[in-house]
Amino acid sequence: MSESALQLMIYHPIKEIWFYLLAATVLAALAGYAWQYRRAPAALYWVLSLYLRAVFLMALVLVTVSPGLADKVFWVKIQQMSAIATLPTFFLFVVNVAGKKGQSIRRVILVILALTAFGLLALLTTGWHGWFWRGVIWDGVTFGIIRGPIYWVMMGIIYLQFFAIAMVCVIWGRRVSGLRRLQVLTLPVDPLISVTGHILWVLDVQVGAIPPLPLAFMLSGIAWSWLFFRLRVLNLMALAESTVIGNIDDCMIITDDQDYIMEINSSAQRRFGQKAPVLPGSHFPQAFACWPAMTALLDVKAVMEGEVYLEGSGYYSYHVTPLLDWGNMIIGKAIVFHDMTKLKQAQAQILDQQKALSIMAERERLGRELHDGRGQIWNYINLKLQMVRSLLNGSQLEKADQEVQRLIGTIKDLNTDARETIVGLKMTVDDGEDFVANLQDYLEWYEESNGIVTQLILPDESVTGLLSRTSKVQLLRIIQEALTNIRKHAQAQQVKVEIERGDNQVTVLIEDDGCGFDPANIPAGKKHFGLQIMAERANEAGGRLQIESRPGAGTKLIVQFNLGRVDNDENTGS
Repeated sequence: MSESALQLMIYHPIKEIWFYLLAATVLAALAGYAWQYRRAPAALYWVLSLYLRAVFLMALVLVTVSPGLADKVFWVKIQQMSAIATLPTFFLFVVNVAGKKGQSIRRVILVILALTAFGLLALLTTGWHGWFWRGVIWDGVTFGIIRGPIYWVMMGIIYLQFFAIAMVCVIWGRRVSGLRRLQVLTLPVDPLISVTGHILWVLDVQVGAIPPLPLAFMLSGIAWSWLFFRLRVLNLMALAESTVIGNIDDCMIITDDQDYIMEINSSAQRRFGQKAPVLPGSHFPQAFACWPAMTALLDVKAVMEGEVYLEGSGYYSYHVTPLLDWGNMIIGKAIVFHDMTKLKQAQAQILDQQKALSIMAERERLGRELHDGRGQIWNYINLKLQMVRSLLNGSQLEKADQEVQRLIGTIKDLNTDARETIVGLKMTVDDGEDFVANLQDYLEWYEESNGIVTQLILPDESVTGLLSRTSKVQLLRIIQEALTNIRKHAQAQQVKVEIERGDNQVTVLIEDDGCGFDPANIPAGKKHFGLQIMAERANEAGGRLQIESRPGAGTKLIVQFNLGRVDNDENTGS
């Protein structure tokens, strides 16, 4: 072949136009089908690659059927531009499929894009400088171009890209495993078939009655598209999303910017369709007019989550996600509802069980206290009354009067104890500041009733939200029991209740200026009446009780709650 023959590229008239059109149509159809996965960058580049090859074939047909020289030159430029852009587009597809986005890969992509842009610019301006084409020939029958140096450079770059894609896929394929390895290793199949057909076309080699170029393009597109969907290169995420969304128990509704329902999964149809006719295309406010709480979610402009009660359907947690376009304009919303009805019912049952257990525990504690403490007083009163009766029978009036005075004092103490118990049992604790308010009220009543000065010291930052309901209830009961013991045994003039907050715990100090005692020498029988009950209450709320006292130096009671344990405790005491 002479040098002039190498420089000359003849565009022979196409006899099998129908086959070129068929191949272009198949490629365009495959691209149209893959367009639904365009949200994935890999899919978008694959679609562009298919369209570029379809344009390549159509341009060749138009070169044949165009009568004028200017039209033929125009369509040859379109054909060669699509050829220059095809392999770079496919390289971007390979990079996205393999998931390679390192700095070195970015540099390679920039170089390839720069070379592609240079080639396209040289082709478009070749009429000025003649470096891409030196000229064209047209005698009314034969049309061709005279190749320039940049043409050969670009052809070399295109084929170099093909070999680079093949090598990169082999290297990456060895580094991965499973389905991803099959995906990566099959990537060169498409350009291998396409490049083979292109070489045969350039050399004007005919394979039977079928032209090799459109056959290669069509076979590569069909084969690789089959591999795509067989190996789930493009649609794995979309398949997973549609399958999961269709089968999950959560309800998903997608609306547009005009609040019309675009998509709704089967769970939402099943749960909401009985009361509201919900169909794609329905206006959301009208479809869910029976549930104003749902329609209010359409006003949400940012990601938001919360809980809502829908009458006749149950309790739901919701998550609203605005859908944004490239300009950050809201084009719709995705609203997900998670049914919490059974969870709420289970929580209510657990709460009722906790309340019942707490009431039973409190009854048992009160029963032991009455039996071991105040229950013994009635035996004492009975014995004293029998003694008074004996003294009266013996005419020992003075001694009988002394015993009666002692009985009167005992009954007064018993009455005071009963009133303190009643006041304490009336105290309730809810969320908020009721704990502090109840404590202040009780201390005021205690000071007024017993003549013992009380002082309450609180931290700068409230601890109410840090204590569980059980902790707050039991802490009030501990303070009540401690103050009762002080009134009965300490002979104190002043009592101080101080609450301190540390990094990991809340500490409550109950301190008096009374006579004090030696904790090590407490008679075993008396531990049941006060200290043991307070220790039990502290343990039940996840805390611990400590006593510091010595004779003549008053008593300090220390109750500590670990916040890590308290925060997780949501039981309800009584």
